[in-house]
Amino acid sequence: MKAWIIAISVMVVIGIVAFSIYIYNITLDPLTLRQDQAVAIAREEVDLEEVNDVQYYHGRRSYQVIDGMNSAGDEIYIWVEELTEKDEDQRDDNTDNNEEASDNNEESEDEEEWKPTIKTRLHSDGLTSEEALEIARSELDMKKVNSVKLGMAGSTPVYEVSYIDTSDRHSFYYLKFEDGTYIRHYQFNP
Repeated sequence: MKAWIIAISVMVVIGIVAFSIYIYNITLDPLTLRQDQAVAIAREEVDLEEVNDVQYYHGRRSYQVIDGMNSAGDEIYIWVEELTEKDEDQRDDNTDNNEEASDNNEESEDEEEWKPTIKTRLHSDGLTSEEALEIARSELDMKKVNSVKLGMAGSTPVYEVSYIDTSDRHSFYYLKFEDGTYIRHYQFNP
């Protein structure tokens, strides 16, 4: 009887672990797909030989930030804007309007394929994440650092430093990638 209980317990634990792995993979699939799409777009538009890492950034607009290497061996960052459903809807609306406006023309002059904004910078063109964090630490009272990642503010590549301040507020500090110049700062009360 004891062997049966142990066998059933082991099978239940294996089932729970397998189910957890399955749920985890399903949860990550959309993000992985978007990262793969961003890498494909970057490879079409930029000299990208090797991909080291891809991180998601969401500000006013969403970006996939690719850390890679070009064919010359230079380490580069590539910001690939994610187009939203609203962007797609606007594109579709403009396409419909252009088709109506051009009676017999095969292609309208205004009709263009909408492409995401892509920015590329060499690693050496800007700060490292450690340098960005040191600048933020010198300016701010931080209790805990949550993350330091690349992002985009308008059309300016930035570092976003996410942290908890000494008043237990969740805060974001933005500084330019190139030189660490202050951009903006947000704090949320607990």
